Amino acid sequence: MSILELARTGFSNIDLPEPLKEKALGELKLWLEDPRFKGYRASIEGMVKRGQFELLVDSFYRMIAFGTGGRRGWVGVGPNRINPYTVTTSVQGHCQFLDRRTPGGPWTVVLAWDVRRFEDSRNLYDKENLPILNGLTSLDLAQMAAEVYAANGVKVVMLDPAEESFVSTPELSFHIYRLGAQGGLNVSASHNPPDDNGAKFYNAAGGQEVPPYDEELVTIASSVLEARTMPFDKALSQGLVTYLTQTQRQDYVDHVVSLGQLSKKGGARIAFSPLHGTGSTNVLPVLRQAGFDVVVNEDQVSFDGAFPTVPFQIPNPEVPSAMEAVISTAQKNDCVVAMATDPDADRIGVAIPDDQGRWICLNGNQIGVLMAHHLLRERRQKGNLSGDSYVVKTEVTTALLESMAKDYGVRVIGNLLVGFKYIGDVLDQISREGRWHDFEAKEEDFVMGMEESHGVLSSPAVRDKDAAQGALAIAELAQRCHSQGTTLYQELLDLYKEFGYFGTGLKSLVMEGARGLEDIRILQKSMRENPPQEIGGRRVIAFHDRQDESGVFGAIKSETDRSSRDVLVFELEGGARMILRPSGTEPKNKTYLEVSGEPMGRDADNAALEQQMSDVNRLIVTILAHWEQTVLARLGVDYPLYATAFADSVSLKNKLLFVEEIAPELRTRISADSPESLANWLRSELGRVASPLLLKKGLEAFGDELPADSSTRWRQVLGHLFNRFLNISSK
Repeated sequence: MSILELARTGFSNIDLPEPLKEKALGELKLWLEDPRFKGYRASIEGMVKRGQFELLVDSFYRMIAFGTGGRRGWVGVGPNRINPYTVTTSVQGHCQFLDRRTPGGPWTVVLAWDVRRFEDSRNLYDKENLPILNGLTSLDLAQMAAEVYAANGVKVVMLDPAEESFVSTPELSFHIYRLGAQGGLNVSASHNPPDDNGAKFYNAAGGQEVPPYDEELVTIASSVLEARTMPFDKALSQGLVTYLTQTQRQDYVDHVVSLGQLSKKGGARIAFSPLHGTGSTNVLPVLRQAGFDVVVNEDQVSFDGAFPTVPFQIPNPEVPSAMEAVISTAQKNDCVVAMATDPDADRIGVAIPDDQGRWICLNGNQIGVLMAHHLLRERRQKGNLSGDSYVVKTEVTTALLESMAKDYGVRVIGNLLVGFKYIGDVLDQISREGRWHDFEAKEEDFVMGMEESHGVLSSPAVRDKDAAQGALAIAELAQRCHSQGTTLYQELLDLYKEFGYFGTGLKSLVMEGARGLEDIRILQKSMRENPPQEIGGRRVIAFHDRQDESGVFGAIKSETDRSSRDVLVFELEGGARMILRPSGTEPKNKTYLEVSGEPMGRDADNAALEQQMSDVNRLIVTILAHWEQTVLARLGVDYPLYATAFADSVSLKNKLLFVEEIAPELRTRISADSPESLANWLRSELGRVASPLLLKKGLEAFGDELPADSSTRWRQVLGHLFNRFLNISSK
C-alpha cells in the first residue's frame, strides 16, 4: 500500500466526521506530492508507518486558525502546525492585507520574537527526518518573516539579531505606535510550553485587528499558497530592513517610568524573575530606573526557550508553580513582593506574604484591582481624576473594578469581549474619533485597562497589556504600604472590607486535537440550545448568548466576530456569575466564575473577612467541580468528582486515561499490594498521564471516595509516591 493508502486506512478507524478526515487526506496528499514540502516528506512517512493517525488528522485537517491575536500552536508538520510554511504564508497574507488597507504603500512593520527553540519535547517526530524544524527558533522564523516582508516592498524595523537580546510584546506595541508603522509581528507563543510558537500580527495602532478587519486578514492569509522571499542580507543592504536603536528602546523605558505616581522610591525590596523570557528587557530596567531595590532570581534570568528551571516547563505567571522560584528569592532577601513575567513579558504574576507570613499568589483580578486602587487614589490626590476619567475591562474581568470606579466617580467601559485587543481597540477609537460608540472620551482621561488573565495597562501609548506598567504600579503601592507600616495584603483586605469580597475561579478543560475541537463545538452548541436550569446547586436566573444579535453586541460583523462571541453567560441566584467560552489561542474550554460577599466596612476584623473569603472560595471550588461534571455529561462522559481536582493543564484525554484505565485496577490493587509496591506501580502508570504533582490534589480526592478501611492505606501509598518523587525532583 502507498503512504496515502495507509493513511486512509488508519483514518477510517478514527471517530471523527468523514468530511474532516477527507480534508486531512487531501492536504496530506498535497504535502506528499508538492515540491514545496519535499523537506517534510520523510517525517510524514514516518508518522504514517508508526501509526500516528490521530496526530496526522489533527495536523492536516485545516489551516491553523487565527485566534484572539494571530496564529499560535504546536510547532510541527502540516498546515495545522506552526512551521516555516504556515508562518511565511501568513506573513505574505499580511503583506497583501496591508496593500489592501493602504494601496501602494509605503508600509513599515516592526518585528519581534521570543526565546523559543523547537526541541520536540513531546517526542512526536523522528528528529533525523526533521531537518526543517529541529532546533527552529523564533528568531529563525522572524528572519524568514523579514525576508517575505522585504520581497513585498514592506520595510522592517527589528532588533539586530547579533545583539542576542529580545523585544517584549508591550515594547513592540509602543514602537509600532511611536514610529507610525502600518503594523507589526511578534513571533511568540507567549506563556505556552516550549514546543509551541506563533505569529501575532499587529495593526498601525499597536494592537491586534478586531472584527471585521481580522476576518479580512484571515481570508487573505488563508488563500495564500506560496510566499515571496528576498535574502535577508539583500533586504538589509537595500534598506528594507533596519535595526532598532538603543535610543528608541530607551524611549519605551523612559515612557513607562514616567507613568509613576510616587516621587520617593526605595525601602521596599522587590524580587523579580523573567522566567527565562524578555522581562529582563522591560520590567527590570523600568523598576531599576524608577529607583526600586530589585533582587533578580539569577537562575531564571537567562534567555532560554526550554524554560529549564520552571516547573513543568509552563512559564505562565498565572500558574502558582511558575512563581515558586521567585517567591524563594523574595523570602531569602527580605522582599515585600515577588513578581514574574511570561516569556513575552506582557503578563505579570505577583506573590505577597499574608498576615501570617505565608506567601500567596494573587490572581489576575487581584493584581488589577490593586493597581487600579493605587492609580485612582494617587491621581485623585494630584487632581488628575475627574468625572471624565475612565477604566476599561473585559466582560470576564471582576466586577469589583466597577464598584471601585463608581466610588471614585470614574466611568467604566466593561462590556468587551475577551482579549486585550478589544481594550486596545477602545483606545484607538478614542484617540482617532474622541469616542467609543456613544462613549465620549479623551486619551488623557484613561486611567487603566485590565483583564483577568494577568494583563494590565495604564498608558494609551501602548495598545497591549504591559507587565512593566503593572510592575511599576504594584512596586509603588508596595512602597507606599511599606512606608506606612502596612502591607499589600492588608491593602487588599481593606478593599474587600469596603466593597465586599469578590471571589473568582477559572476552570479550563484542555481538549486537544481535531477530536477536542469537535467536542468543544458540540459542547457550546448543547449549552446554547439547552442551557442548564441550575449550576452547582444555584438556580440560573438569566442566560445570555453573546452571539444573539438582539443582545448587547448587536449584529455579527464577521465570522471572526461570531467566533469571538461564542460566549455564554449564566447569572446565578445570590449574585454569582458564570461565563463559558472556548479559548481563542489554546485548545481548551474556559469557565469563569465570580461570587461576591457583602461589604463588611473598613473597621471589620480581619478574621471575620478571611472567614468570608474562605467560605466563598470553598463555594467556588464546589460549583466549578460540579459544573465540570455537568459539562462533560453533555459529551457523554461519566466524570467522577475526584477528577475535577486534577490540574487544569492536564488534558481531558489524559484525565480520562486515569479514570477509565488506571483507577479500576488501582481499586483492585489497594487491598492486595503493599503501599510501597503500589506506589511504584502507580508512579509508572502516571507517566502516561502527567507529572504526579499535577495530579496530586485529584489523587488525594480519589482517596476520599474510597471505603474507610482503605483510606489509611491510600495515604501511605501517597506518602511513598510523593516523598520519592519530590526527592528525585530536588536532585
